[in-house]
Amino acid sequence: MDNLNFLSLKFVASFEKYDQIFEHKSKEIAFVGASNSGKSSAINAISNQNKLAKVSKKPGKTKLFNFFNAPNGYIVDFPGYGYAKTSKQQIKIWGVELPKYFERRNNLCFVYVFTDVRHPLKNMDYQMLELLRKNRINYKIILTKSDKLNQKNLSNIITDLQKDFPNLDYFSIKDKQQVLRIAQEINELLSN
Repeated sequence: MDNLNFLSLKFVASFEKYDQIFEHKSKEIAFVGASNSGKSSAINAISNQNKLAKVSKKPGKTKLFNFFNAPNGYIVDFPGYGYAKTSKQQIKIWGVELPKYFERRNNLCFVYVFTDVRHPLKNMDYQMLELLRKNRINYKIILTKSDKLNQKNLSNIITDLQKDFPNLDYFSIKDKQQVLRIAQEINELLSN
């Protein structure tokens, strides 16, 4: 475990529509999840940078496809779904543009679905998982904010969810070993 490193990430660009996304030959890993599920915090943690991805106490900060360059590919940070104050027009755009990415993007090799361990897998998470299954895209569910629960409650939730979702992990930005483990996993996924 001592030789694990943070990921060297750099913000590249944001796109509102799928057709605007640039073409390249590297692999992509998508970060998806409800607003306030901890995606942006995870990007900051795995890169050991405080302000790389916009984090806000107010959910719904990520409005576009946000591309971050990693040594062997890209992380694509998606808008958090389910944020009540998102405009109807924005929701309409997402409803068209987000599925296009999962249906058409050949670079996509893996998806991390972030969900708050205290309220895991809401209805919109299940819709996302169904979209991934339909398009035969490999994914892992990341239970975020694991430091907010005691070990017994965390274990119970993990055991319960693993019956239906064997590819599952827990994560806290406050636990360096967990952060480095996810960073290493991403690096391996992009390298293979």
